[in-house]
Amino acid sequence: MIGIALALALTASDKVDVRPEADLPLASVALLGAAIPELFKTEIAPAHCRLCDGPDNTGLPGTGSRGSLNAVDAWSHDDFTGWLVTRGTADVASSVVSYVLVPVGAAIGAWTATGAHATEGASWRAASIVGESALVSAALVQGVKLAVARKRPFVRYGHGETAGTYDATDPDSHASFPSGHTALATSLGVALATTATIEESPAAPWFWGGAAAASIAAGTLRMMAEKHYLTDVAAGALIGATCGVVVPLLHRRGGPLSSKSMSVAAQEPAFTLTGRF
Repeated sequence: MIGIALALALTASDKVDVRPEADLPLASVALLGAAIPELFKTEIAPAHCRLCDGPDNTGLPGTGSRGSLNAVDAWSHDDFTGWLVTRGTADVASSVVSYVLVPVGAAIGAWTATGAHATEGASWRAASIVGESALVSAALVQGVKLAVARKRPFVRYGHGETAGTYDATDPDSHASFPSGHTALATSLGVALATTATIEESPAAPWFWGGAAAASIAAGTLRMMAEKHYLTDVAAGALIGATCGVVVPLLHRRGGPLSSKSMSVAAQEPAFTLTGRF
């Protein structure tokens, strides 16, 4: 998708643009940064938590407690875990929201809601900018997860198992901070809304509302699933929102990630050709 967007960018004149020599390396590095820690989690993840919120334990029933957990996260755990639905149902629902519904919605929005200044290929460019924002966010999240290695709530409170979704022996059991699901949903929603705003799309206000709803839904479901604390969710939302704003802004026409190639601008009734040769 990004490659197609770069090819179509050469004659674009709308409000956002892409820059081949910068976007491809950035997207590639971000993809590797997001994928490698996930694919080789067992080999590179810390063997034990670094942020344990108290003495480490097995995470199995009867071995956990609040320990030194702060009051805000203790409150969020007690009030949201198992709220409305079971932990397992909330876990599945959070993945559906973050990995299916929000990405599909963001792709459709980027493809169909370009602004009044859009030219040929605008849909590809918008979609690639949104996707790049999500990749950068995912890479940052993975790096922070490995560095912090925070124990997940179900381990801290001794609600783990020896296999399955709540396996207390899995390296993922101490990858609580920040919330990747929340970061992904937020980065996609905010990047779409920011891009639409720059493009002066009439759909932009709706996208901002959708971005907020997606972020809140993903974060709440992750707490209901006992996979994250409130501070994990807030950090994930912050990373996602930052990437969702900064990456599209860098792609504004004339910006650091905007193509320096020829541009064509049409005005009524005049026609102007500008470029660098």
